[in-house]
Amino acid sequence: MDGVIYIEDSLIEGSKEVIQSLRSRGKKLAFLTNNSTRTRGDYTQKLADLGLDCAKSEVMTSAYATSLRLSEKAEGKTCYVVGEEGLKRELEKAGFEILPRGEAERASFVVVGMDRGLNYEKIWGGLTALLSGADFIATNPDTTYCTREGLAPGAAASIGALSATAEREPSEIVGKPSPFMLKASLDILNVSPQKAAIVGDRIDTDIKAGKELGLTTILVLTGVDSRQDLEEVKDTELEPDFVLSSIDDFPR
Repeated sequence: MDGVIYIEDSLIEGSKEVIQSLRSRGKKLAFLTNNSTRTRGDYTQKLADLGLDCAKSEVMTSAYATSLRLSEKAEGKTCYVVGEEGLKRELEKAGFEILPRGEAERASFVVVGMDRGLNYEKIWGGLTALLSGADFIATNPDTTYCTREGLAPGAAASIGALSATAEREPSEIVGKPSPFMLKASLDILNVSPQKAAIVGDRIDTDIKAGKELGLTTILVLTGVDSRQDLEEVKDTELEPDFVLSSIDDFPR
Protein backbone atom coordinates (compact mmCIF):
# COMPACT_ATOMS: atom_id res chain seq x y z
CA MET A 1 0.00 0.00 0.00
CA ASP A 2 2.37 2.72 1.24
CA GLY A 3 4.46 4.07 -1.61
CA VAL A 4 2.36 2.17 -4.16
CA ILE A 5 -1.24 3.43 -3.91
CA TYR A 6 -0.72 6.23 -1.38
CA ILE A 7 1.86 8.20 0.58
CA GLU A 8 0.59 8.93 4.08
CA ASP A 9 -2.96 10.28 3.45
CA SER A 10 -2.60 11.17 -0.24
CA LEU A 11 -3.51 8.83 -3.09
CA ILE A 12 -0.89 8.33 -5.77
CA GLU A 13 -2.30 9.44 -9.11
CA GLY A 14 -4.07 6.68 -10.98
CA SER A 15 -4.26 4.19 -8.11
CA LYS A 16 -8.04 4.42 -7.67
CA GLU A 17 -8.68 3.95 -11.38
CA VAL A 18 -6.28 1.00 -11.63
CA ILE A 19 -7.90 -0.76 -8.68
CA GLN A 20 -11.38 -0.19 -10.11
CA SER A 21 -10.21 -1.53 -13.47
CA LEU A 22 -8.76 -4.68 -11.90
CA ARG A 23 -11.99 -5.31 -9.99
CA SER A 24 -14.08 -4.81 -13.13
CA ARG A 25 -11.99 -7.51 -14.82
CA GLY A 26 -12.67 -9.95 -11.98
CA LYS A 27 -9.20 -9.86 -10.46
CA LYS A 28 -8.82 -10.76 -6.79
CA LEU A 29 -6.95 -8.14 -4.76
CA ALA A 30 -5.00 -8.15 -1.52
CA PHE A 31 -3.72 -4.99 0.17
CA LEU A 32 -0.47 -5.67 2.03
CA THR A 33 1.65 -3.56 4.33
CA ASN A 34 4.63 -4.22 6.57
CA ASN A 35 3.43 -1.34 8.76
CA SER A 36 2.29 -2.78 12.10
CA THR A 37 0.94 0.42 13.67
CA ARG A 38 -2.70 -0.12 12.64
CA THR A 39 -5.18 -3.02 12.59
CA ARG A 40 -6.72 -4.48 9.47
CA GLY A 41 -9.92 -2.66 10.36
CA ASP A 42 -8.02 0.63 10.62
CA TYR A 43 -6.56 0.13 7.16
CA THR A 44 -9.94 -0.82 5.70
CA GLN A 45 -11.28 2.48 7.02
CA LYS A 46 -8.24 4.40 5.74
CA LEU A 47 -8.72 3.00 2.25
CA ALA A 48 -12.44 3.85 2.41
CA ASP A 49 -11.57 7.43 3.42
CA LEU A 50 -9.34 7.60 0.33
CA GLY A 51 -12.20 6.37 -1.85
CA LEU A 52 -10.99 2.78 -2.15
CA ASP A 53 -13.52 0.17 -1.06
CA CYS A 54 -12.16 -3.12 0.20
CA ALA A 55 -13.12 -5.89 2.61
CA LYS A 56 -11.14 -6.44 5.79
CA SER A 57 -10.35 -9.96 4.53
CA GLU A 58 -8.43 -8.36 1.64
CA VAL A 59 -6.08 -6.51 4.01
CA MET A 60 -2.92 -8.14 5.38
CA THR A 61 -0.63 -6.26 7.77
CA SER A 62 2.51 -7.41 9.53
CA ALA A 63 0.63 -6.94 12.84
CA TYR A 64 -2.15 -9.33 11.81
CA ALA A 65 0.35 -11.72 10.24
CA THR A 66 2.32 -11.75 13.51
CA SER A 67 -0.82 -12.65 15.43
CA LEU A 68 -1.43 -15.53 12.99
CA ARG A 69 2.15 -16.75 13.25
CA LEU A 70 2.27 -16.63 17.06
CA SER A 71 -1.06 -18.44 17.24
CA GLU A 72 0.68 -21.36 15.49
CA LYS A 73 3.21 -21.55 18.30
CA ALA A 74 2.34 -23.40 21.52
CA GLU A 75 4.90 -21.83 23.86
CA GLY A 76 2.61 -19.30 25.57
CA LYS A 77 0.08 -16.51 25.30
CA THR A 78 1.87 -13.60 26.94
CA CYS A 79 3.61 -10.80 25.04
CA TYR A 80 5.69 -7.76 25.85
CA VAL A 81 5.24 -5.39 22.93
CA VAL A 82 7.53 -2.67 21.66
CA GLY A 83 5.15 -1.22 19.12
CA GLU A 84 2.01 0.82 18.66
CA GLU A 85 -1.66 0.24 19.44
CA GLY A 86 -2.51 -1.51 16.17
CA LEU A 87 -0.03 -4.29 16.93
CA LYS A 88 -1.26 -4.67 20.49
CA ARG A 89 -4.92 -4.82 19.41
CA GLU A 90 -4.27 -7.50 16.78
CA LEU A 91 -2.44 -9.63 19.34
CA GLU A 92 -5.20 -9.14 21.91
CA LYS A 93 -7.83 -10.17 19.34
CA ALA A 94 -5.84 -13.39 18.86
CA GLY A 95 -6.01 -14.08 22.60
CA PHE A 96 -2.61 -12.82 23.75
CA GLU A 97 -2.12 -11.00 27.04
CA ILE A 98 -0.09 -7.78 26.65
CA LEU A 99 2.15 -7.30 29.68
CA PRO A 100 3.32 -4.00 31.23
CA ARG A 101 7.01 -3.40 31.89
CA GLY A 102 6.61 -4.41 35.54
CA GLU A 103 5.57 -7.92 34.45
CA ALA A 104 7.86 -8.25 31.42
CA GLU A 105 9.67 -11.24 32.89
CA ARG A 106 6.45 -13.30 32.39
CA ALA A 107 6.44 -12.76 28.62
CA SER A 108 6.60 -15.73 26.29
CA PHE A 109 7.29 -13.37 23.37
CA VAL A 110 8.84 -9.96 22.87
CA VAL A 111 7.09 -8.60 19.78
CA VAL A 112 8.75 -5.59 18.15
CA GLY A 113 7.37 -3.33 15.44
CA MET A 114 7.59 0.29 14.41
CA ASP A 115 7.12 2.49 17.48
CA ARG A 116 7.05 6.26 17.06
CA GLY A 117 6.90 6.56 20.85
CA LEU A 118 10.00 4.42 21.43
CA ASN A 119 11.68 5.31 24.73
CA TYR A 120 14.05 4.00 27.38
CA GLU A 121 11.27 2.37 29.45
CA LYS A 122 10.04 0.30 26.50
CA ILE A 123 13.55 -0.86 25.64
CA TRP A 124 14.16 -1.75 29.29
CA GLY A 125 10.99 -3.85 29.41
CA GLY A 126 11.95 -5.66 26.24
CA LEU A 127 15.42 -6.34 27.58
CA THR A 128 13.97 -7.73 30.82
CA ALA A 129 11.69 -10.09 28.90
CA LEU A 130 14.45 -11.29 26.58
CA LEU A 131 16.85 -11.91 29.47
CA SER A 132 14.06 -13.90 31.15
CA GLY A 133 13.88 -16.24 28.16
CA ALA A 134 11.19 -14.73 25.92
CA ASP A 135 11.27 -15.45 22.19
CA PHE A 136 12.26 -12.39 20.10
CA ILE A 137 9.78 -11.78 17.24
CA ALA A 138 9.92 -8.85 14.81
CA THR A 139 6.95 -7.75 12.74
CA ASN A 140 9.09 -6.60 9.80
CA PRO A 141 12.63 -5.45 8.96
CA ASP A 142 11.83 -2.17 7.18
CA THR A 143 14.56 0.37 7.77
CA THR A 144 12.45 3.28 6.47
CA TYR A 145 9.02 4.24 5.17
CA CYS A 146 7.72 7.04 2.93
CA THR A 147 6.38 10.35 4.22
CA ARG A 148 5.72 13.66 2.50
CA GLU A 149 8.88 14.93 4.22
CA GLY A 150 11.00 12.08 2.87
CA LEU A 151 12.02 8.77 4.40
CA ALA A 152 11.38 8.19 8.12
CA PRO A 153 12.73 5.44 10.44
CA GLY A 154 10.86 2.14 10.24
CA ALA A 155 10.61 -0.90 12.50
CA ALA A 156 14.36 -1.50 12.24
CA ALA A 157 14.90 1.38 14.69
CA SER A 158 12.97 -0.52 17.41
CA ILE A 159 14.47 -3.88 16.49
CA GLY A 160 17.99 -2.43 16.54
CA ALA A 161 17.52 -0.99 20.03
CA LEU A 162 16.51 -4.39 21.43
CA SER A 163 19.09 -6.33 19.43
CA ALA A 164 21.91 -4.09 20.63
CA THR A 165 20.94 -4.11 24.30
CA ALA A 166 20.15 -7.84 24.49
CA GLU A 167 23.00 -8.79 22.11
CA ARG A 168 20.54 -10.98 20.27
CA GLU A 169 18.81 -10.94 16.90
CA PRO A 170 15.12 -11.79 16.37
CA SER A 171 14.46 -15.50 16.06
CA GLU A 172 11.85 -14.72 13.41
CA ILE A 173 10.77 -11.79 11.24
CA VAL A 174 7.16 -12.27 10.14
CA GLY A 175 6.67 -9.52 7.54
CA LYS A 176 8.17 -9.23 4.07
CA PRO A 177 10.63 -10.43 2.82
CA SER A 178 9.44 -13.49 4.74
CA PRO A 179 6.84 -15.12 2.47
CA PHE A 180 4.48 -15.76 5.42
CA MET A 181 2.28 -12.69 4.77
CA LEU A 182 1.99 -13.45 1.07
CA LYS A 183 1.14 -17.10 1.72
CA ALA A 184 -1.55 -16.09 4.22
CA SER A 185 -3.09 -13.63 1.74
CA LEU A 186 -3.05 -16.13 -1.11
CA ASP A 187 -4.67 -18.74 1.13
CA ILE A 188 -7.46 -16.30 2.02
CA LEU A 189 -7.99 -15.45 -1.67
CA ASN A 190 -7.62 -19.10 -2.73
CA VAL A 191 -5.09 -18.16 -5.42
CA SER A 192 -1.89 -20.01 -6.33
CA PRO A 193 1.44 -18.09 -6.48
CA GLN A 194 1.72 -18.89 -10.19
CA LYS A 195 -1.47 -16.90 -10.86
CA ALA A 196 -0.54 -13.93 -8.67
CA ALA A 197 1.56 -10.78 -8.96
CA ILE A 198 2.93 -8.51 -6.25
CA VAL A 199 3.22 -4.77 -6.86
CA GLY A 200 5.62 -3.07 -4.44
CA ASP A 201 8.05 -0.21 -3.99
CA ARG A 202 10.87 -2.09 -2.21
CA ILE A 203 13.22 -4.61 -3.79
CA ASP A 204 14.51 -5.92 -0.46
CA THR A 205 11.04 -6.81 0.87
CA ASP A 206 8.28 -6.84 -1.77
CA ILE A 207 10.26 -8.14 -4.74
CA LYS A 208 12.33 -10.55 -2.66
CA ALA A 209 9.22 -12.08 -1.04
CA GLY A 210 7.48 -12.37 -4.38
CA LYS A 211 10.47 -14.05 -6.00
CA GLU A 212 10.75 -16.55 -3.16
CA LEU A 213 7.11 -17.61 -3.56
CA GLY A 214 7.12 -17.60 -7.36
CA LEU A 215 4.86 -14.59 -7.97
CA THR A 216 5.24 -12.19 -10.88
CA THR A 217 7.05 -9.17 -9.42
CA ILE A 218 6.32 -5.54 -10.32
CA LEU A 219 8.32 -2.63 -8.91
CA VAL A 220 6.89 0.90 -8.87
CA LEU A 221 9.19 3.89 -8.40
CA THR A 222 6.85 6.07 -6.33
CA GLY A 223 8.08 4.84 -2.96
CA VAL A 224 11.39 3.85 -1.38
CA ASP A 225 13.45 2.37 -4.22
CA SER A 226 14.73 4.31 -7.25
CA ARG A 227 16.23 3.51 -10.64
CA GLN A 228 19.65 3.58 -8.97
CA ASP A 229 18.53 0.78 -6.61
CA LEU A 230 17.25 -1.09 -9.64
CA GLU A 231 20.66 -0.88 -11.32
CA GLU A 232 22.22 -2.59 -8.29
CA VAL A 233 20.09 -5.72 -8.80
CA LYS A 234 20.18 -5.80 -12.60
CA ASP A 235 20.77 -9.34 -13.91
CA THR A 236 20.45 -10.81 -10.40
CA GLU A 237 17.73 -13.00 -8.90
CA LEU A 238 16.21 -9.86 -7.30
CA GLU A 239 15.62 -8.02 -10.58
CA PRO A 240 11.85 -7.39 -10.86
CA ASP A 241 9.92 -8.86 -13.77
CA PHE A 242 8.44 -5.43 -14.55
CA VAL A 243 9.30 -1.85 -13.53
CA LEU A 244 6.76 0.98 -13.64
CA SER A 245 7.20 4.68 -12.97
CA SER A 246 3.97 4.45 -10.97
CA ILE A 247 0.86 2.29 -10.61
CA ASP A 248 -0.77 4.63 -13.13
CA ASP A 249 1.28 2.80 -15.80
CA PHE A 250 -0.11 -0.60 -14.78
CA PRO A 251 -2.84 -0.91 -17.48
CA ARG A 252 -0.26 -0.27 -20.22
